[in-house]
Amino acid sequence: MIPCPGWESRRCLMLTGVLLVPLLACTSSTQLTELEAGLAALEQQVDTLQSQTPTREDLTVVLRAVEELLERDLSARADLKEDLGQIIAEIEALRTSTQEQGRTLNASLQRIGQLNDELDVLQGQLERQETYLATLSEQLEASRQMPPAQSVEPETLYDAAYQHYLSGNYEQAATGFERYLETFPDGEDADSAQYWLGESYMGQGRFRTAIDELGRVAERYPESDKVASSMLRIGVAHIELGERERGNEMLLRVRQEYPESDEAILALQQLDNQSDQL
Repeated sequence: MIPCPGWESRRCLMLTGVLLVPLLACTSSTQLTELEAGLAALEQQVDTLQSQTPTREDLTVVLRAVEELLERDLSARADLKEDLGQIIAEIEALRTSTQEQGRTLNASLQRIGQLNDELDVLQGQLERQETYLATLSEQLEASRQMPPAQSVEPETLYDAAYQHYLSGNYEQAATGFERYLETFPDGEDADSAQYWLGESYMGQGRFRTAIDELGRVAERYPESDKVASSMLRIGVAHIELGERERGNEMLLRVRQEYPESDEAILALQQLDNQSDQL
């Protein structure tokens, strides 16, 4: 119990009311209402005592009321602390949930990136297929434009394919020379058709196929005057494919087997070019 000297009784009562006001600021709304009601009753008692000379018993009653209010305030503070702890726990749970959602979002973004990469690969494959189909379509159109083999002479079929080659229409030229060789495998111009078929693939940049077709000149027509030219072009095709050693070997064979030919001179020029690049 708080002692107050008799001559300071009224002053003590006033200070008691003032000291209780800040305590009410930290309570919950329900408890605040109860404390305000208690404080109002206490203030009424103080006002009553201020209008007269308070006795010791009166002061005792007031001080007990003050102690009860203080106990209520302490209880309210404890409840408030508990509520605050619950709020902090809820905030922590919310933050954990937000972090988990962030990880899920990052995983989704990574998957989207992977799908985009896969889509790019599929797009590239689709473009290559479209190019291939366009090539087949052009070859089909060229074959339609060629006269039927049964209705033309070998020279006409050969000349039509050769004109395509001279015009830079290498795919149509290849189609024409293939038709000539299928229809007239022993024709007078079969060796030349075989050679120009290889050259048509060279013009398309299909060097591996060109090597195969040019190689058939010597296999099928070993006495042809196109053998030296086909060997020269095989050497060039290997070099274009980055197979320099194999290409140079073929060029040396041309010089050794056909030393007096124009192809031997061209082979020497190719070899010199290779030396300059080293």
